[in-house]
Amino acid sequence: MTGRGSISHTATLRLWVLAGGRCEYRGCNTHLLEDDVTSFELNFADRAHIVGATGAPGSPRGDDPLPLDERNAAENLMLLCRAHHRLIDHRIDEHPVSELRRMKREHEARIRLLTGLQDDAATVVVRVVGGIRGAPVEVPRDAVLEAVRADRRFPRYPLALAGEDLEIDLRGLPNESDPAYWQTGAAIIAQQAARIRDARTPVRHISVFAITRIPLLVALGFHLDDKIPTTVYGRRRDGTGDKGWGFDPDTEPVQFDVQHIAGPVDSQRVALAVSVTAPIAEEVAAAVGPEHAVYELAPVAAAHGRDLLGARISLDHFADAYHRFLGRIEADHGLCYVIDIFAAVPVTGAVQLGRGLMRDVQPALQVHDRDSHGLFRKALLLGRQPATVGAIT
Repeated sequence: MTGRGSISHTATLRLWVLAGGRCEYRGCNTHLLEDDVTSFELNFADRAHIVGATGAPGSPRGDDPLPLDERNAAENLMLLCRAHHRLIDHRIDEHPVSELRRMKREHEARIRLLTGLQDDAATVVVRVVGGIRGAPVEVPRDAVLEAVRADRRFPRYPLALAGEDLEIDLRGLPNESDPAYWQTGAAIIAQQAARIRDARTPVRHISVFAITRIPLLVALGFHLDDKIPTTVYGRRRDGTGDKGWGFDPDTEPVQFDVQHIAGPVDSQRVALAVSVTAPIAEEVAAAVGPEHAVYELAPVAAAHGRDLLGARISLDHFADAYHRFLGRIEADHGLCYVIDIFAAVPVTGAVQLGRGLMRDVQPALQVHDRDSHGLFRKALLLGRQPATVGAIT
């Protein structure tokens, strides 16, 4: 028997529901009830067989042992746009049964996940696009969506028109040697972050994706603060490539601690060396001089490296150690008005340095950055700035 039979209404309905009305071909996801250009509502969907409808010669993948009476079931069908239906049936060698089943399985699992999310899974996406040492850096939207979905959340856009995230564009800043570089960047961040406070509906969660210079990342955290639950995503370096963002579930958790390294224990001048990606405490102590009390925030029983904050719990441990440090400053250095921050830290940690500060109570942060010669220079002053700040160098 080689007859095609027919696809039942029940199988068709099941297929449309499973596919969410979108093309199941990898990376397409086209909405199949609307023309992209004109927005006219039309049916652009094809019901494509994974294993050909018959065993006759020329039926794409029809020589598969799948019984003929199962070939018109939803499990053997893909909802495709017409272009991709033609593609899989004309380039059969590139589209074996196993690959098509994988596409179908992954697409339908994603649709099931996203349509099952409740309102409390909504998040406002904040992307910071800029440059590092003159090299432009982008944060691809598809990478953002993949990371957010992995956390069982979905983007919601109460800040502007539907479909927009909060993009903080730092690509037009002055040259990094210009004295206005840092202040201009911080002003753009402050202006854009204020949109969250002015959102049309309450913002319950924020997802941050950013790559830029450390002082600007600290400024981002400072202006977002910690009143709204926030997830800061870092770029993964575990073989996922440039598009891999988020936390690595296979990374071992790391503990962090803060130790007094040098200088008077009761000094009004305090410096913090954040030694995560590299040890910098000795260099910081030499840079600030003997009048500063120098502390170091560093991993416990782990070598320095770029992946130390790869686990979500490790970032929590980092934040806890930082909060303990700030509390210690209030207790032991009560007349300290400014903390000098020197950071060798991934994106997630840099943003946390800004978020963790109680801006109306705790000292300001004087964030330093390395210049083109590798020397530390003052970049941004963030936080309360009483008149006495001017006397502190």
